[in-house]
Amino acid sequence: MDNNTVQPRGAYPHIKVSNGFAFVSGTSSRRPDNTIAGAEVDGLGTTSLDIRAQTTAVLETIERNLATIGLDRTDLIDVSSFLVNMNDFGGYNESWAAFFEGIAPPARTTVAVHQLPHPHLLIEIKAMAALREVAEQ
Repeated sequence: MDNNTVQPRGAYPHIKVSNGFAFVSGTSSRRPDNTIAGAEVDGLGTTSLDIRAQTTAVLETIERNLATIGLDRTDLIDVSSFLVNMNDFGGYNESWAAFFEGIAPPARTTVAVHQLPHPHLLIEIKAMAALREVAEQ
């Protein structure tokens, strides 16, 4: 695994390809060095969490993972988003709209969850993409 890829925290792949689809495992804003995009702790220990930054980071990570099999955001067909707090929905929606600006976004379901695997995570997203048809040679 290269230094730009987040190591899964369990026995699962980032992407599983089957029957013409790519299934993207739940993705957070955790970086390869285990810091979290959109989470800052100041010198006094005060934590600041940013749903916009986390949403953008998650979507960008999903796209980087899709790129490993020749896909990008335009290939996404269905997304499930998990928010720890529905009060973050507005900021999440803004980042979502910016990420998909100019293209047809995938179908989407957004639900609230009690918690995610780290207390600084505000969002996790899982997705499904359609594989591109291979042109006959």
